[in-house]
Amino acid sequence: MKKRVTIGRAMLGLIILYTLLTAAIAHGNAPDYEWGAQLGNVKKTLPSDKELVQFTPRDDPKYENKIMSYIIAIDNNLIDKILIVRVKSQPVIDYLFVSDKLYTVMENWGEVDQKTEKNIQSRLASQFGEPLVQKDNNFYIYSFKSDKTKVLCYVMKLSDGKSKCKVYYYTKQLFKMLITG
Repeated sequence: MKKRVTIGRAMLGLIILYTLLTAAIAHGNAPDYEWGAQLGNVKKTLPSDKELVQFTPRDDPKYENKIMSYIIAIDNNLIDKILIVRVKSQPVIDYLFVSDKLYTVMENWGEVDQKTEKNIQSRLASQFGEPLVQKDNNFYIYSFKSDKTKVLCYVMKLSDGKSKCKVYYYTKQLFKMLITG
């Protein structure tokens, strides 16, 4: 009987963790990603009610991801070891794996209104602290960081008052992981 209670509590804990993680991802609240996590373990945490698509850079040569471009610039042979798992949600979330290990996550918000842009900025600031801001005409880069994660928020202001927004999360140890991985 005691073993059943322990297993039941463990299952309840996993269900609660899964619910919190998927709710955070679905609402754009970046969890503290475990960089280098295995593909199978990450896929278990993804929302089951959203469509998932897997592809490689060779499957979609027009795919754009700033961190992926950096990875490939370091070692072009890594292109054959990259897999992207896309969650079709709002925002669209791309999990990028190199040799089945999580290296970066990108949220593609597409076009957003000013309120949504401010909410994204506020959420990132509350989680990662005040950003370093770079500006070039209507293009802004907000750089955040924590102990393990760096975040780049790219915002292109549009003439209609909206903005295009992408947020990249990646490990502070990116170069080290690539060299030792």
